[in-house]
Amino acid sequence: MEEYFPIIVAVSVGMFVWGLAVWIAGLIKNERRKLAERLAGTSGTTGSATPATSIVVQSETEGLSPLLANNSLIRGLNRRLHHAYPEASFYRFAGLSVGLSIFLCLIFLVFFDSPLMAFGAFALGGYLPLMFVNRKRNKRQKTFAEQLPEALEFLQRILRAGHSLSTGLAMMGDELPQPLSGEFRKCYDQHSLGQPLEDCMREMATRIESTDFAFFVTAVLIQRQTGGDLSQVLGNISGMIRQRIRLQQYVKAKTAEGRFTGYILVAFPVFMFFVASGMNPEYKKNLLGTSSGLTMLGIAGGLVVLGLISIRKITTVKV
Repeated sequence: MEEYFPIIVAVSVGMFVWGLAVWIAGLIKNERRKLAERLAGTSGTTGSATPATSIVVQSETEGLSPLLANNSLIRGLNRRLHHAYPEASFYRFAGLSVGLSIFLCLIFLVFFDSPLMAFGAFALGGYLPLMFVNRKRNKRQKTFAEQLPEALEFLQRILRAGHSLSTGLAMMGDELPQPLSGEFRKCYDQHSLGQPLEDCMREMATRIESTDFAFFVTAVLIQRQTGGDLSQVLGNISGMIRQRIRLQQYVKAKTAEGRFTGYILVAFPVFMFFVASGMNPEYKKNLLGTSSGLTMLGIAGGLVVLGLISIRKITTVKV
């Protein structure tokens, strides 16, 4: 074990230096971006007192080479990454995932001397960054869904007061909380620089990727072609979204017992393993010290994860 200690230290130091270099590079890139935004600003103003800046519409291929952009899986991952962290780079994310996977693989290979556990650690290291990205994106989507009914009612009151739709978008960009206000501000800035409002709203719906928001955009596009009372349509959509949110909360409360049962069933074998190891250390040695024991642990862990996924599939009801 001691002969592997210098390797572990070298890898740890290398990972720390690499992370520090990525962090410093991110700071430098952020400062350059702010400087470019200030240089791109004009002396005129938009509908509010905010200076107009150049607008760059993020797409699912932004920051990707032409070779990677042809892969649908890479494009989808890059889109999710930009939804969760708008300033993130796909290559940094890929480098972090690969580095973490190699680091965990070396740790498990040195301490446990098991290729199977090292392979599991390698897969875990690649999945952890993706898990954090998905959690951040889901949290952002949930925030959008919670803010949307109040935003539509706010726009409804603006239209009833006699203002135009473009003015309403500007006021929503100023008055609403983040992250919804940022999307409306970007939409209005694109429109004020000459892009058709219909195209701006379609791009905004693509960025947000929400069914409820797609209803709102579709209603606005149809109203601009056929006419009608848009404020009344917005009120109906807002009421429908609130009913869907209440139904989702009701379903979540009804399925809470099944979800907690799954969590307990997953945690119980791990808890009993530590209890049995404390009472009988030989039990732990037979599992962690032999290849057959490690194989049994790997199979048991895979079955536990499969059971957890099955329970989540059963208790997840889409409304």
